[in-house]
Amino acid sequence: MAQNGDPIHDRKSMQLLESPDGGMRDTVLVSDACGANDLSAGLVWVAPGATIHEDSHPFDEVYYVVRGTADLILDGVPHVMRQGDVVHIPSPITHRVHNPSDQVFEIFWCIGGSMARLPGVWEELSKWPTVNPDEGWHLS
Repeated sequence: MAQNGDPIHDRKSMQLLESPDGGMRDTVLVSDACGANDLSAGLVWVAPGATIHEDSHPFDEVYYVVRGTADLILDGVPHVMRQGDVVHIPSPITHRVHNPSDQVFEIFWCIGGSMARLPGVWEELSKWPTVNPDEGWHLS
């Protein structure tokens, strides 16, 4: 993340992390590390056939579907998300994403709070390996 006070930075300069099961890639683009105190945002890619972890948090969350189609499961109820959709997930609803298709699913996510208020998230992400943003399934 940009830490020099520059408000503009290149996504490729951010760490791209991959979940231990290989089904999800995540990059945190905006967080308290770059000076954002009340906002966090990033990109997530879900591999074909993969389901990402379920979570909930004390902030509302918004997804913008960049590409693909996948199921958003909110408190056990599935909803189909498609490219171009804007999705609001109210706090503290549990949610997860399942990509049943054979295409990569990509979202931009934004939460109305600091990542510092989600210490478990940083602890988990610190265990994920860093991968090359210019290579891999998320680009297909």
